[in-house]
Amino acid sequence: MIPDPKWLEILQASGWQTTALAAAFGVLLLVIHVGWIASPDPWFTALYALAFLICIFLALASICHAVVDFLQPRTWLTRRTMEKKEQKSTREYIPFMTNHEQTIIAYLLHCNQKTFNAAPDGGNARTLISRRIVVVKRSPMQLFMSVDWPFVVPDHVWDVLVQHKARFPYTPIKLRDGVEQSPWREYQEGR
Repeated sequence: MIPDPKWLEILQASGWQTTALAAAFGVLLLVIHVGWIASPDPWFTALYALAFLICIFLALASICHAVVDFLQPRTWLTRRTMEKKEQKSTREYIPFMTNHEQTIIAYLLHCNQKTFNAAPDGGNARTLISRRIVVVKRSPMQLFMSVDWPFVVPDHVWDVLVQHKARFPYTPIKLRDGVEQSPWREYQEGR
């Protein structure tokens, strides 16, 4: 007699269904083992044990799949790898920064300020933006003024800059009227 292939439909069952079936088969095997019910033929007990193993592995696979969906390790690993790469790139670039770049970083570190507003092209911070030391900071549906966009030093890059703070001595830059100049702004020579 050939078994009905419909039993393979259990492979399509959800995680909670296979967990419930595994628990039911496990309890039945425990009850048989303890002797609360008469032990059926050995092949019948072996069939229960096989069903229990199939259901328990299907339940474990469903649980693992749910955990992976929730934690998203691939996304986390990709982001972490990118952050490490950007930290290394920043660390290696520090000795080659231009005066404008050093002045901007020195100002931000001195003021303990990760964010600033600048022209949409970044002004004097353009090269820092191109190296992802500074990035545009925006939220969905956020409106921008045409002359001021928010920029930020990402946390993982900020950590590298703080470690090398001694390489960025701060010297305020004053305009002719005595007001301190934001180093990322491009000012007219006449001011």
